[in-house]
Formats: sequence, structure tokens, C-alpha cells
Amino acid sequence: MANPIVALVLIGFYIGFSRNPDLGWQLVRDWVLINGGLSALGALIAAAHPLTVITAFLAAPVTSLNPTIGAGMVTAAVEIYLRKPRVGDFSQLRHDTSELKGWWRNRVSRTLLVFLFSTLGSAAGTYIAGFRIFGRLAG
Repeated sequence: MANPIVALVLIGFYIGFSRNPDLGWQLVRDWVLINGGLSALGALIAAAHPLTVITAFLAAPVTSLNPTIGAGMVTAAVEIYLRKPRVGDFSQLRHDTSELKGWWRNRVSRTLLVFLFSTLGSAAGTYIAGFRIFGRLAG
């Protein structure tokens, strides 16, 4: 069964394009900017690599419409590829995560933060953009 939020957003796009192609593109633009922007903001808060932040912006609007993969999965994969954890990161993980700064210093825990914050940003973006879409359609 499909996610009802995704179904509503896609129906919103359909209605927007049916009324006026310009309105439809405006809804898509809102979706991309809000969803991608909040996911990228989450990655930025996690001190992700700049390419990971860009990936969050590009991936979130698409992954939010696909229930099998999330933005955090994509951003964490990119982050771990760009900043490969070292053996020392794993051995220091317990110590580093016992203090707030350590979560950002350790490459393993930072990858978790990138996953978490970009996912939360995308999730918030899904709802905010969804309400924005239906607000534009209603008024």
C-alpha cells in the first residue's frame, strides 16, 4: 500500500497541472525547494561534506516520493564514501559520543548525524511542502 502523504502530494501535482501548467510547475518548484532545502539544512547542521549537502538537496524531493528509500540513506552513503571512517574512529566511538562535540568529530557518529538530520529535514519538508501545495490549490 502506498504512503497516503505521497499519494496526496501526487494528486496535488495532478490537480495543479490540470488547472494550469504554470501552477503545476510552481507546485513542483515548492516541493523541490522546501523538501530539498530542509534536508540540505539537516545535512549542513550535521557538518556534512559540501557534496553531501548538495546530494541531500537533490535526493530528498525524489526519495520522499519513493517509500523504499529515504534521503538519509542516500546522504549517509555519500558521506561515508567521501569521508571514509578510519579504524581510530571506530575505536574512539564510545568515548567520542559521550560528549556533544564528539558526535561531530568522529566520522562514524557524524555519518549517523547526517543520516538522522537529513531524514528529519526531508520528513518535515514533506509535510510543510504538502500543506503548501494544498494551500496554493485551495486559494
